[in-house]
Amino acid sequence: MRNINKIPSFEELLKPLPAYSPKRWYYRAASLLLQTIGMLSEGIKIGYTQGFDSGMIMNYVYENTPHGSLYIGRLLDKAFLNQITCKAFRAVKQIVQDALTTYLEEGKGKPTFIMDLASGKADYIYDVLDHGQYKNVKVLLRDIDRVALEESKTIAAGRGLLKQIRFEQGDALNVQGLKEISPKPNLVVEIGLYGIIHDDNLIRKHLFDLREFLNPEALLFNVQTYNPQIELIARALKNRDGERCVWHLRPVENIIEWAWEAGFREAKITMDPYNIYAVVMMKN
Repeated sequence: MRNINKIPSFEELLKPLPAYSPKRWYYRAASLLLQTIGMLSEGIKIGYTQGFDSGMIMNYVYENTPHGSLYIGRLLDKAFLNQITCKAFRAVKQIVQDALTTYLEEGKGKPTFIMDLASGKADYIYDVLDHGQYKNVKVLLRDIDRVALEESKTIAAGRGLLKQIRFEQGDALNVQGLKEISPKPNLVVEIGLYGIIHDDNLIRKHLFDLREFLNPEALLFNVQTYNPQIELIARALKNRDGERCVWHLRPVENIIEWAWEAGFREAKITMDPYNIYAVVMMKN
């Protein structure tokens, strides 16, 4: 996978390329190749069946173990997992784990309730809890994807964590769902959510909703600020709804400003080594 031009704007990515554009045929050919031979790769297959914006593909990338049909499938899968976007995903996972560990250490063992509003499998939370010293931590994992939650529950059972974790299907942006969450969380986690929301106003409103209805003492999120593969992703890959996988790049300062307006403070920013994602912890 390669970038063949400068990064276009989000508005440009939403528009189809004209029929005479060489890039249109380049990305169409790339998509055809990925949806035929590429399906021998387990990761690419998951992406096209579950969505390249789904929790399922993110967690497959986290695992970073090539699988596929025949030898060529495993080679393709290895190449897929070695893409810069996938490397950034894995770097974000480690940054999030470190942020969660730091937050819990600063709590000095006090009872803590963590809620992940778009969790997928939430392996990063399991890896933190797996050490066994955070017995006073309870977790609510919410996601719109029921299959991802079922797989997550299986993982939690295998790690002996079911006593600390509960699962709930729900849309992170649904206000009524936020109102019904009980007890209120100390920490809200939203990883991989904002990039798939196209409307800036929806994110701004959501941040105000978090503050009004949940009022957590801290908020942990990430923002995709740059990606040299963003046009390939938008024009050749599919999202969970089977449509073009258009991600919205934003300056991290934008999200921080909106969160500040909602009442969150003390933004601590950590960039991944590829300068694609910013991971931000803010306090209330």
